Amino acid sequence: MTSIPVIVSLAIVLAMVTEALVEYASTVVSLFLAGDKKKAIKQAGAIIVSVALCLSMNLNVFTALGVSFSFPIIGVVLTGIFASRGANYFSDFIKRLTTVRQPADKE
Repeated sequence: MTSIPVIVSLAIVLAMVTEALVEYASTVVSLFLAGDKKKAIKQAGAIIVSVALCLSMNLNVFTALGVSFSFPIIGVVLTGIFASRGANYFSDFIKRLTTVRQPADKE
């Protein structure tokens, strides 16, 4: 049986992932709608390249943090999407995930 702290920390991770994905998608769509197609294509290209690299290396930061998905490829694709945002964003995101996961890991 999964403990309450583990469930709560996973729910927080899910909320953070959802927020990040919605924000990123909103940014790309807003760029297209504003007519800044060049920047929107650049952002979409960064996502494609980053996801392809993560797939080729089977890089899944969620597994490393103890978060698993029913379909492991989801973690790899999400890792690629977050990595495409850049080093600062990715580093901050990992710090937030690590902070959330620490209480559950101490059990």
